[in-house]
Amino acid sequence: MNARPAGRWKPWLLAAWTAGATAAGCGGSFDPYNRLNSIRVLALASDPVRPAFGDTSTLSAVIYTPNAVTPASFEWSWCPVAPGPGMECPVTSAQLTQMAGVPISLELASIPEPTFTHNIPPEILTALCAGMPNFPAPDCTDGYPIQLRLRVCTDADPAACHDTAHAIEAVRPMRLRFRPDDQANTNPTIDGLYAVIDGVNQPLDPALLPPLKRHEETVIGATINIDQDSEPYRGRDDKGDPADVFERLNLSWFVESGDTDHQRTAYIKDQVTVEAATRIKWTPALQKDEKNSLRADHNKAQVVVIIRDDRDGVGFARGAVTLEPTP
Repeated sequence: MNARPAGRWKPWLLAAWTAGATAAGCGGSFDPYNRLNSIRVLALASDPVRPAFGDTSTLSAVIYTPNAVTPASFEWSWCPVAPGPGMECPVTSAQLTQMAGVPISLELASIPEPTFTHNIPPEILTALCAGMPNFPAPDCTDGYPIQLRLRVCTDADPAACHDTAHAIEAVRPMRLRFRPDDQANTNPTIDGLYAVIDGVNQPLDPALLPPLKRHEETVIGATINIDQDSEPYRGRDDKGDPADVFERLNLSWFVESGDTDHQRTAYIKDQVTVEAATRIKWTPALQKDEKNSLRADHNKAQVVVIIRDDRDGVGFARGAVTLEPTP
């Protein structure tokens, strides 16, 4: 099909882009960001990370719920703009279908791992990336940016899903490739987690539950394949000039008990070593300090580590330990 001239875009589309560009929000918590004590969506992932036209990506989420409660519902959707926190997508499926000339639904399957098929014609994305009257062109480096959204609830009663104790929402960007030179990406991975106990790396295997001392620092780490996970690509150097660079890897460390000396770490080639990026110190809390914890079994604690590259790639690993009894 032929793309419509930029001057004929509907007013609703211009309003939608404006709403997405100007909205903002905020939030906060008394607990450290990385302490797990309530339902959390820790990350959203897609595979392939950046689908080309005609590709189908499988979507997934890293979800934490106290006591491993199985979520009762998953509501996946996407939006061609990025509305602010808590705002609904200002574009409808019918409007997008009319614009693209092919059937398009913004609602995805209500299952843990739905699929997203990139069927928006390249000429449409080319026109959008060129910009519209009174609205600047989006950053279309390596693809057109859309927003994925997941709302997950742990209660079977729909009324309860309006309560943040039972439901939470998360968003993330995803780029749709539509030009021959748009660069693909592969999700990074974590091969395993471990704790250094008596000088030996012990796997944080949920089936083994190695013992950790409370109120005492223990080094924990993530095993990654740096040659595989930090991919080379054509990007920009620290001065903003075009260059062949390697992905930066960011790790977020989440624990059910106590505190860590770092909530996030990062690997930057030739600047930060792999060891510095993949190790932190964890101090589990004393039992008496966990009275507000929702965990049914305070003798165990879970660890979740999320790894992200700087091109929307996501991976993760879960681990668990036994916490030695203390007052």
